Amino acid sequence: MKKLILMSRTLIAATLVLSTATAVAEGWKTYEAKAYGFSMLIPEGTTIKEKEWKGGWGGMYATHEGVHFYGIAKLGTKATDEEIEKFAVDLIGIPAAEWTKIDSGKDKNGWARYHTFKATKGSKLYFAAYGVGPKGTYLLYLETTPTDFKENRADYDKWYASIELE
Repeated sequence: MKKLILMSRTLIAATLVLSTATAVAEGWKTYEAKAYGFSMLIPEGTTIKEKEWKGGWGGMYATHEGVHFYGIAKLGTKATDEEIEKFAVDLIGIPAAEWTKIDSGKDKNGWARYHTFKATKGSKLYFAAYGVGPKGTYLLYLETTPTDFKENRADYDKWYASIELE
């Protein structure tokens, strides 16, 4: 009986490892920004750089095959949605009234509260999540083209679902 239980546990562990390996084999890896309190999937081979933005915001930006990923945090704060939206509008240049809200909620993947939107400006499409978590206020987004977003929507949904706050 003990051997059967041990074999079952081993099989379950092997299945979990294989599932994780399959996800990584599909060309994605987990990027952890421990100092900023978030993690997310990014394509393998992505060039990542840290950056400071105005108003105490900091984090990373990354580029892979023309797609830009941003993970920006303002640590130690719990900004209102309006304050985060103002920062996002100043950064990407699209008024919040022109955003298409996709999702919102509470208490998910470390988010105390979050909102997700999509916005298009010229040849650029932005797909973003913003809100607050344990360490502060967050804006995580990617910039691509509308055509690329449509063709790779499953990958971008995978990216969005992978975002976790610590």
